[in-house]
Amino acid sequence: MLTEWFTHLTTACPPLVRKLGYLRESIAIRSRYRRCKTAWQPHLESSQAALLESLHACSDFRTALVFGSGLLLDIPLSELATRFENVWLVDLIHLPEVRRAARRYANVRCLSCDITGFLEQMEALSPNNLNLPPPASFLDNPAVDWVASVNLLSQLPLLPLDWLRKRFPGIDEVLLEEWSTQLMRQHLDYLAAFAAPACLLADMEQTTYEQNGEVIEHADFAAILDFEHQALAQWRWDIAPPGEIASGIGRFHRVAAVTMKCGRN
Repeated sequence: MLTEWFTHLTTACPPLVRKLGYLRESIAIRSRYRRCKTAWQPHLESSQAALLESLHACSDFRTALVFGSGLLLDIPLSELATRFENVWLVDLIHLPEVRRAARRYANVRCLSCDITGFLEQMEALSPNNLNLPPPASFLDNPAVDWVASVNLLSQLPLLPLDWLRKRFPGIDEVLLEEWSTQLMRQHLDYLAAFAAPACLLADMEQTTYEQNGEVIEHADFAAILDFEHQALAQWRWDIAPPGEIASGIGRFHRVAAVTMKCGRN
């Protein structure tokens, strides 16, 4: 607990990002990884392998753009820094150990950016208008030769949804569900708009279960991904072994690595 408290106090973070809980969530993910390291390892290895496999689609190696770089656990940073002239790690939060890891490579940068546009637009939102403009950051950079979105898609709406529920008590949950789906689809359209190969690592399914195998809750994101794009691989991520969430309760995700078709030439 002292480590988490110290990190929360000392991590550079914009006040609004901190207020919405992004720093807290990043620290919580680090803590869960430390508790569940053995269970996570196959997922992390599969993620890194899929990202490296997707590099075969690259014809140039100027700038690699990684969305959802997080704690770098699932990012083959050394290989990317060797292959590309520049590697840009894009996330809202970069914990101190992440910045230290990036500083080992002269061509790696940590960029703090909200790729949904929610933070900029949140005060203008209302139950009658939840529209966010399509993201456009980095699209005008012709040197981007590879893009990755790493285990980010299903997480994009979570903290914004928390804020919307607090800001607008009683807001229609069906409306929020539709908005959540739209936010994820907007991210997919954004990846496809790059004039570069893009690799998406995303949850296809999330399953919460009792230790006897009985399913308590199941979420299916396959309809959002729609698989018009080519799947490189799929695997199971035991994100919370039984006992991690609650006594006898576990959760696993089915993750897919997908190559996105370029939207521009």
